[in-house]
Amino acid sequence: MTRSVTPVAPKRGVGGPPSFAARQAEPGSRTRDRLTLGAFVLLVALLTAIGAGGGGKDSFLVPATRRHLPDSLSGPLSRIGFDMTGAQFLWLLVAAAACYVAVLTVGGRLRPRWVIGAIVGLHLLYAIAPPLLSKDIFSYLSYARMGVLHNANPYLHGPAIAPHDEVFKFVGWRHVPSAYGPLFTAVTYPLAYLGPAVSLWTIKVFTALAGLGCVALVYRCAERLGRAPLLAAMWVGLNPLWLAYGIGGGHNDVIMLAISVGAVALLLAERPMASGAAVIVSAAVKASAIVTVPFMLLRQPRPWRELAGMAVALVAIAAISLGVFGTDVFRLFHILDTQQQLVSGDSIPAQMAHFVGLPGVTSEVRQVIHVLEFLALTWILLRVWRGSDWIAGIGWAMLVLVVGSTWMLGWYTLWPLPFAAISNDRRLRFATLSLFAYFVAQRWPILLGQG
Repeated sequence: MTRSVTPVAPKRGVGGPPSFAARQAEPGSRTRDRLTLGAFVLLVALLTAIGAGGGGKDSFLVPATRRHLPDSLSGPLSRIGFDMTGAQFLWLLVAAAACYVAVLTVGGRLRPRWVIGAIVGLHLLYAIAPPLLSKDIFSYLSYARMGVLHNANPYLHGPAIAPHDEVFKFVGWRHVPSAYGPLFTAVTYPLAYLGPAVSLWTIKVFTALAGLGCVALVYRCAERLGRAPLLAAMWVGLNPLWLAYGIGGGHNDVIMLAISVGAVALLLAERPMASGAAVIVSAAVKASAIVTVPFMLLRQPRPWRELAGMAVALVAIAAISLGVFGTDVFRLFHILDTQQQLVSGDSIPAQMAHFVGLPGVTSEVRQVIHVLEFLALTWILLRVWRGSDWIAGIGWAMLVLVVGSTWMLGWYTLWPLPFAAISNDRRLRFATLSLFAYFVAQRWPILLGQG
């Protein structure tokens, strides 16, 4: 028997409005429409201000400018942007987040063409913005250039092995080998022949296209499940952290999520073999996607075709990885384990450790975290096995990974977002919004101190 979610009729709101006559009879419908429209217009204006206005030569939003980022790498918006401080960015982000929540929850109607136009326009805007709020994109370029131009394996060496490379001075993590999936790293290798500028903008534009693809897939999945598709698309496509950190930073997390949601869409379309292959591809972009595998297998009692697709993809990716990187690619497991030892003071485990009077994330705290993560993931899997929404299960599992991580980054908080958008689980949606609120709140002392 297939375990799937039963389609339900779209609820009232942005994605599934009732008839005009019915809405006129509803008390307060016009007020909700006006409030939603006002919040939507203000949200788009604030997100535009962050994307277009924060790209100045000495802006807080562009960490690489401190290393004299040339015009070819800072893009056209650097000429019109101003030097935004951390405090200015914080206030804009808080205001945008408030408008985002209002648009999602007030329940008024918006014209689909306005919503779609805003989502596409904002993604294109952040695609041509300078690399925002991170220097990770330069690590992508550096690892590719190491392998192609400097004959150095990125799973064996960090960028510091090529200190005279053009990209090196913009890299943040200089002595750390690549922690990215082997398929992603292999695909970036040809970019090394194109030069830093073309390579960077290729990644930025491709990330924005992947983001739009993810939004479209979220829409399609929600529609197939009988849920409000436009509202689901807005959850992702108008999210301030998705745009500023994910698209603006050019992070491969967006690509990983797009492929993961594509795997969900393929499974809903009854194409299990392609779905199984897609989920392995997403994990070969970024390893955190591997958590989706058991939930997709639990969708039905005998997932042989999903397993066959996964096996084919695994063999193909293993062949590519060994051909490009040799057996050194297996060091990725050690690199990921080492990365898990990193601690940021704003991570939830670090905050909880301080709350109970501990000096920080000790080895004992890590053991407790691992036990709690295991219990939480096991409980989620059991619920899905007993018939709960498997898409919501993926979202909860992603949330557990982020909450349990001792290293908190803005693009990590995006992991549960598309699955929360597709699912009908209000608790998951609330938890996802709470995670965003926590992240923004943790920026308060950091950004005010720099602004």
